[in-house]
Amino acid sequence: MGAAEFATNSRVVQQNTFSTVKRLHILLLALGTAALVWGGYRIYRAHANLVTLHVRAMDVRQAISRIEWQTWERILVHKDVAGTVTLDVSNVPLDEVLNIIALQSSARWTRLYPIFRTGKAAVDFKKVVRGDTAIEGSGWTNLQKNPFWLRNTIGGFGNTARAANNLVSAQILNKDLDFTALALSRFSQAQIVPEDTAHGNITLKLAQVPFEKAVAQVAKQVHRNWDEIYALQSVRAPTTIAKAPNTVIAHTNTIAGDTNPPPPVMVKLAATPPPPQRPPEQQMEAFFATMTPEERQKAEEQIAAAQQLQSLPPAERQQKMQEMAAQTAQASQADTERRIQERLRNGTVEQRVEHDRQQVQKRQQRTQKQ
Repeated sequence: MGAAEFATNSRVVQQNTFSTVKRLHILLLALGTAALVWGGYRIYRAHANLVTLHVRAMDVRQAISRIEWQTWERILVHKDVAGTVTLDVSNVPLDEVLNIIALQSSARWTRLYPIFRTGKAAVDFKKVVRGDTAIEGSGWTNLQKNPFWLRNTIGGFGNTARAANNLVSAQILNKDLDFTALALSRFSQAQIVPEDTAHGNITLKLAQVPFEKAVAQVAKQVHRNWDEIYALQSVRAPTTIAKAPNTVIAHTNTIAGDTNPPPPVMVKLAATPPPPQRPPEQQMEAFFATMTPEERQKAEEQIAAAQQLQSLPPAERQQKMQEMAAQTAQASQADTERRIQERLRNGTVEQRVEHDRQQVQKRQQRTQKQ
């Protein structure tokens, strides 16, 4: 091989090598760009809490696991929640998806904000929410506190109490932590749960800020950590484990070889009582603490109407109460129908057939009674 031919071959090899390296760099750049785009898309979807899921008769826990992967949220499922769910949703907010799952699994969901000092306390909180451990002795008995306005059904204070958005306005001046948690629990499906050992006074002056910012300020003022956790709990079982008084066996000292030892002594340990509820007037104060002027006016009108009802003569009051009961029943029926239609719209063909069959049976029963 001559020198000229060798030089030519060398240039060809170099050109081929350069071309290969260039193509490899382009491929790596394209893959890197695609990864960044996909990663950015996932971050956006997780930040927006959007869910895309198409499943049929999937175990509820498996479905929740897939939703956690998409939203990067922690969703704790109580051990009594069971069943399958069918979802056909694309870019739907997490709250709406949880509504569908709750309908199909006879459950309810809540957004919990524990305020705690140590990692162990956070772990204990999750165990209580899942139903893996009793609430007594866990340090989280505040989870049992339930303000009066969240015990209402359709109508009354319930509608006013449940704010639809997560923006908070509050004027809380030098109030204790329990009062503040109670006031902020007015917001829809969100509950601040301070650890039993957490105490301190809180001052909040907020105007339309995200709920998480309000929680962060509360935790900072009592020098605690905080977290956000979704919980799915069965409506057929208590939210938390209620533990009966413990019974332990206390053995007396025995002598080795004794054929007739004294019987053990049965000792009952008293159960930890539930946390005391605040007096109604303090609950009412907390109820108003996070209201806008318009919301407060509506609530005060409802209170005045209730007081006026009590002042009526018995017969007139009874008639008025029956009218209000009929209105409440009508509103409840409308809400139930809306929930059923939502469940059917996102359910299976079998669920729709079963619903239609039940409706036919009800009509037949009404006809027979007539």
